[in-house]
Amino acid sequence: MGLHPGAVRALTLCIVMGSSPAARAEALLQAQTQAQAQAQAQSVPALRALVDQAWQLDPQARRIRHRRDALEAQARQVGGWTPAPGSLAVGQRSDRYLAGRGQLEWELEYAQPLWLPGQADARRQEAALALAALEADAALLRLELGRQLAEAHQAWRLAADLHALAGHRQTLAEALATDLARRYRAGEAPRFDDNLAQAELLGAQAARDEAALAEQAAEDSFRRLAGSPPPAHWPRPGQLPPPVPPQLDVPQRALDWALAQLESTRRSPRDNPELGVRLRRERDATGAEFADSLALRLSIPLESAPRQQAREADGAGAVDEAQAALARARLTQAQELRRSEAQRARALQLEAGADTRLQLAQDNLALADKAWRLGERPLESLLRTRSAFFDAEEARLRARHARAQAETAQLYWSGVAE
Repeated sequence: MGLHPGAVRALTLCIVMGSSPAARAEALLQAQTQAQAQAQAQSVPALRALVDQAWQLDPQARRIRHRRDALEAQARQVGGWTPAPGSLAVGQRSDRYLAGRGQLEWELEYAQPLWLPGQADARRQEAALALAALEADAALLRLELGRQLAEAHQAWRLAADLHALAGHRQTLAEALATDLARRYRAGEAPRFDDNLAQAELLGAQAARDEAALAEQAAEDSFRRLAGSPPPAHWPRPGQLPPPVPPQLDVPQRALDWALAQLESTRRSPRDNPELGVRLRRERDATGAEFADSLALRLSIPLESAPRQQAREADGAGAVDEAQAALARARLTQAQELRRSEAQRARALQLEAGADTRLQLAQDNLALADKAWRLGERPLESLLRTRSAFFDAEEARLRARHARAQAETAQLYWSGVAE
């Protein structure tokens, strides 16, 4: 972990004041204690709540909600006794239209489509697997939103830390410029040193302004995802890795759905037969009383072999594509998981090296400040040492950021989102 902004401020101010190593250590310990107390006192929103906020704002999530409603309605439709609603037909025939005599005939027919053998079970299985595939898509989307939120927060955290570091550099530069300006007016310091201090202050101010803009841009990116400002500390996921991560569950569900669609196609070699019940009321041309009759009609569409072959070929192609996608997803998941583990191990090494570098830079900064105040080293040497100190602190912040990115990738490829 990098130094808290309060700890770096305490250390740098102690260096400016020329305090002893014991005083610097005490000030650093107090600053870290205060930072930990503030972190514990601050409420951290649950990760699930942040993912829920991002889910409400995501366009794909809104589409999934409506798609779920549509699939549920289709499941209710195929769960009925018949494949589709029936139809009503009304007809009339007369040899003397608009006349009250002569031949007259009325017909009323109700026709109902019927399931083919095995078609109902195949369609119901297809509908159930379509819903399962959609739920897998939703789980993967939540996982991706969790990763996007974590990466956006990490980018903002790095930008905020760099902004704070730039502010500490400006604080040091202001203290040095004020001290040298006073000494220059008193004739105790050369104009060259005063100019160097003023140039250092201008550079520190420009760097802080740039860091502030970068922090604001990172905060805006997080707000676009979550609809709220980024929390000071990122919560850890509370769930355990699932047996099958969503990256593999989605192509597996897609394969199951494609197989169910192929089976449904094979169970539908022709259009659905139709059973009709017809009621006829008629009178002949002699003007006798009306007579009623009832008729049944069964319509069985003929099968078209080329049409069925084309449908089954499309279904088999979808199955083959889903199988290839599943194999590639398994390979990608294994490779990315290994790569994220290697990246985390490398990031830990970089962070350890950055910690050692920062400790050396802190020691050199204290020695350079003391030597300059005693007149043993020029001001340029102190400024170079300060620059090395801030470079080392920035390197540690970036190493910490790289470790956080690797850990986020590990969680993502393990299927942990919230």
